[in-house]
Amino acid sequence: MTICLDTDVLIDCLRGLPQARAWLEQHASEPFVVPGIVAMELVMGSQNQTDLKRTQEFLRSFNVVWPEARDFTRAFDLLVTHRLASGLSIPDCLVAAMILERSWQLYTFNLKHYRVVPTLNIAQPYQRL
Repeated sequence: MTICLDTDVLIDCLRGLPQARAWLEQHASEPFVVPGIVAMELVMGSQNQTDLKRTQEFLRSFNVVWPEARDFTRAFDLLVTHRLASGLSIPDCLVAAMILERSWQLYTFNLKHYRVVPTLNIAQPYQRL
């Protein structure tokens, strides 16, 4: 199954957390993808040119997948269904839609928001210390 990484997991990797690196190495033989919106969130976290270059270099090691029209349609439906009750955000809806459309496994620490989406394959990748 293809592993999809959410922003929080990638931030841990960029920060060099040992448990994040160990988890990535443990799953190195599996296919990884990063949704385009997640890549964009990482870029938004850049404080300067050095951060930006480091983020771009890091993202080159992953397959960044961009949403298609069907993903936006499904994300809209998820937003309408879950926004008022759970606070699910537009980026989270788009990531969830991409996961559902492709039957990927999402690894994230944002379990609270994603749990409201039925049949979404989500898991926490490792324990944070």
